[in-house]
Amino acid sequence: MDLPETITIIGTGLLGTSLGLAIKRHGYRGRIIGIGHRLETAERARAMGAVDDATTDYAEAIPNSGLAIIAVPLGQFDGVFERIAGFDHDKLSITDVGSAKQLVQASAERWLANPRRFIGAHPMAGRELSGPEAAKADLFDGRVCIICRQPADADPDTMDDVETLFGTLCDVCIYMTPEEHDRNVAACSHLPHLVAALLVHATLGLTSDDPATASTGFRDATRLASSNPPMRLDIIRANRSAITEALSAYRDELDQLIERLDHGNDDALLTWLQGAKAWRDEWITKQFPPESGP
Repeated sequence: MDLPETITIIGTGLLGTSLGLAIKRHGYRGRIIGIGHRLETAERARAMGAVDDATTDYAEAIPNSGLAIIAVPLGQFDGVFERIAGFDHDKLSITDVGSAKQLVQASAERWLANPRRFIGAHPMAGRELSGPEAAKADLFDGRVCIICRQPADADPDTMDDVETLFGTLCDVCIYMTPEEHDRNVAACSHLPHLVAALLVHATLGLTSDDPATASTGFRDATRLASSNPPMRLDIIRANRSAITEALSAYRDELDQLIERLDHGNDDALLTWLQGAKAWRDEWITKQFPPESGP
């Protein structure tokens, strides 16, 4: 990978540790420094081979790095950019993997001397687990990465680094504005997490907290409800407006479903179910093609 000789990953949880593992898996031979909120977490990422050095000190890492990747909860971004700004230099490219972009872009513009050297990114990958031990070197395989700056608006060296990084780790990169990104992920990422939590609460309410008949369907449909709650709250706060809009659209769909049930409109119900199945089947085939045989 044609990347700077030293990379700093800020945040050594699931995503930061997965980044380090994935970068090394793709042949990077430089030095990776992991900055943890707590040294113990960064040391765990180092013990897994995701980073070469573990620290909590920005002064130790940022001045000698050519690329910084921010992988912290959204509520910590402002403090991270403030710390980076104290050691920023004109050879430093900065990117992130956060799941809301308007807040992150505003924070970069608030703190960085040259915000064009920050290019936000969001690889559409994750797990419901957390911590460095949940990291996977192949977490980004086959995934889409959204890059939230058009090449004409970015520092060209930074764009080269960001496209090299995520173009290697992910299957394809697409470009959106921060506003477009936040509307899209509110619908296809943030809404499913909330729907999974809604389903848990509704089911427990209907079964007196003892869903004895629940099986794999309930398990699969509620998987995202096991995601880290403080992290999910950070995302809701950061993308509140777009999430509210997505929930309103979901409520409209729910109201229409209830109306069809109330009126016994089986033909409309069948068409609705068939439409959902056809769309999802096509999407699954495109997004997760079956592995070819030997």
